[in-house]
Amino acid sequence: MEEVDETSEVECAVCLTGYDSENTFTTVDADVVCEDCMRMCEKCEDIHTINDDMNYVDNQEMWCISCTEDYANWCDSCEYYCTDHMAYIRDRNCNWCENCASDAYYCEDCDEYYGDGCNNCEQESKVIHDYSYRPDAVFHSTDKNERLFFGIEIEVEAGRRVQEASEYAYQLEAQELAYLKHDGSLNCGFEVVTHPMSHDFYKNEADEFFKVIEGLRTDYKVKSWDTSTCGLHIHISRSGFNGGPHMHRFLNLVYSNQEFYEALAGRSSDQWAKFTDIVQQEYKRDENGERTYHTNENGYHEYDVVTKRSFKGKLDNNRSSDRYSAVNTQNRETLEMRIFRGTVNGDTIKAQLDLAHASVEYTRNLSVKDIRNGALKTFAFRWYIIQNAELYPHLLRRINKLIPLVAFATI
Repeated sequence: MEEVDETSEVECAVCLTGYDSENTFTTVDADVVCEDCMRMCEKCEDIHTINDDMNYVDNQEMWCISCTEDYANWCDSCEYYCTDHMAYIRDRNCNWCENCASDAYYCEDCDEYYGDGCNNCEQESKVIHDYSYRPDAVFHSTDKNERLFFGIEIEVEAGRRVQEASEYAYQLEAQELAYLKHDGSLNCGFEVVTHPMSHDFYKNEADEFFKVIEGLRTDYKVKSWDTSTCGLHIHISRSGFNGGPHMHRFLNLVYSNQEFYEALAGRSSDQWAKFTDIVQQEYKRDENGERTYHTNENGYHEYDVVTKRSFKGKLDNNRSSDRYSAVNTQNRETLEMRIFRGTVNGDTIKAQLDLAHASVEYTRNLSVKDIRNGALKTFAFRWYIIQNAELYPHLLRRINKLIPLVAFATI
């Protein structure tokens, strides 16, 4: 009986190159293809060719058409496939994923989502803009050459007083300091969004802004800290950084000191401000740079992957970066620190602004040698803040209150 040569050469059905049979894959259509010409559905693990249509699902997996149709949904807002539950947006007549729906307006009276706000309910405030409202930015600074600006988003709950509270806060728009927006994550409130201001302007020139915030807290009893829905986000202008390496150092400082930043921010949130989005998976490769694989329990080849800490996805500003992360990098003009618990306490807001400004300035001129010598450690950063106590008085008081000096030995 003639023996079969299991290592005989076969031709790839796509590139028509000859390969040893042990280095080829058989597709669901019984085509034999080489490693470079195959694609595996990461849902059903069936093998396909690079010429077959595949879809990117949840911004992380490639699925075949069949799996996409059976298990994924198309979001009409971000125009991606996902496995989220979908929300029907009534005034847009389309479906949005959970991430996009969080920016929609949910009307409790109608029990419906709206893209541009509900026009059916009489109690709808007339001074709160819909979530997509983007006025021309008005920049406020005490230095005409300033490039580093900060924009704050403060989410508040106002309950039954939402209309009168919003009408009171509307004066900020007339003063070109801030405006009000709907936020789908709130129950009965709104979001106060400032125009871009420099750190010095917030400290010395924004008295009217903080006066209104204090009025919302004392006269209209709005809540932010003592809620489960509110956060405070600080946008930092990209133009205020010295390029990509500076942004990398800034991100590294924040993500290397999670315990410190969360203690000052007042919350830890894996839903709205996760620190895990820098954990990346890449294909494992051999000494020749070829991807390695193993045979799974079903007899199919699977590529080996390695997990590591990387900022590449965030700095590339692509969709592999998570919007709901400690620092959101998906915005074209800003980096957004999302770690902060919502607050309408002016001193706390100033402390959080101090923290954002200090994080940028501390990392501005750090060298590789500095970093190797521990410059990104919490204690080193705190020493910088102590040395600049006049610039960051609110932050230093908050640190001394929340994190005793002795605690830094273990952070």
